[in-house]
Amino acid sequence: MKRLGVLIALMWLLTAAALGEGWIVDESLEDDISPSQAAQGQRITDPHALTLSFVGDCSIGGIPSARGKEGTYTAVLDEKGYDWPFSLVLPYLGSDDLTFANNEGVFTESDRYQNKNTVLGALPRYAQVYLHSGVDALNTVNNHCLDYYEAGYADTLKTLDDLGIAHFGTLYPDTKREQQQLGLFEIKGVKIGAAGFSYPQTEDLPRIAARIDALRQAGCDLVIVSLHWGRELLTTPKNWQVALARKIIDAGADVIWGHHPHILQQVQFYHGKPILYSTGNFTFGAMQNVDPDTGIFQLRYDLRSDGPHLVRFAVVPCRTQGRGDFRPYVLTDPDEKQKMLKKLIYPRAVEDMQNLPQSFVETGVVVLEDGYIPGTH
Repeated sequence: MKRLGVLIALMWLLTAAALGEGWIVDESLEDDISPSQAAQGQRITDPHALTLSFVGDCSIGGIPSARGKEGTYTAVLDEKGYDWPFSLVLPYLGSDDLTFANNEGVFTESDRYQNKNTVLGALPRYAQVYLHSGVDALNTVNNHCLDYYEAGYADTLKTLDDLGIAHFGTLYPDTKREQQQLGLFEIKGVKIGAAGFSYPQTEDLPRIAARIDALRQAGCDLVIVSLHWGRELLTTPKNWQVALARKIIDAGADVIWGHHPHILQQVQFYHGKPILYSTGNFTFGAMQNVDPDTGIFQLRYDLRSDGPHLVRFAVVPCRTQGRGDFRPYVLTDPDEKQKMLKKLIYPRAVEDMQNLPQSFVETGVVVLEDGYIPGTH
């Protein structure tokens, strides 16, 4: 797994103190690529390039009534080990520069949970899965982070902190109970900031913009905005999401990374900035009857004297598995890959937006020129 150390710099510490407690500050990545990773064509050795990966919902555990039963997530972990869930995709996630995932659920010893249709959680020891995943940073705010109430959320953050797993997210952005944690990383000299929000609405734009500005003030060259949003199981985002995504990018975001629908939705670009509306389920302990297609979404930036420039967007087509296995795996059949990639092409033209070209279905790759997809603007 990639290793992220602590960056000690007076300016960053002062900035973190000014913005509140709970900031995660990380520094350089050491390339440590095994021969098997190199064989996958994923070796990242260029000191002048930066590769970021994004995957969707990861629910390590399941519903309370199923805990420990045969074939459930935690039972499989007890049998196979903590390295099992990500074992088939680790060559990809372990050899980029920074990988983001959405942690959908709670790590707690508590047996006090909310009365709702689906409650997601696991005992704290199962969070060790992430130590064997290639994932470097977790969004922790979503519609399941409070399944075990605020105490359970606090347990989750403490569990991740104790394991040294970076995380970020903003609870209650419009109340006095606000709990804010912004992600702050430095890799290859590039300062990357991340902010997460659950169920954002148009009226939340000023609060989102304020956090983007805080990350810029902290010196971030790239700002990632994580949005747990949209309708579950819809294949296309709503118009209000398209409009809000544009406004968030206008406010200074470089990447919008979405999740929550549990299935894939399309990708668009606005002013050369990618919008990943929904990255689907990646490894999920409680949902079996949804489209299993998923992927590893990768952004490659050239590191130039004037900062990072996005030059390549690529998707590794994958499929997740349900009860008894739970491992996402890379698709190899050409027809299955194309069917998956086709789901990422937005169905109609939108003013000032760029859709992925039809050639993307064949290659899974788009090379950008001057920040734009050739022939689409």
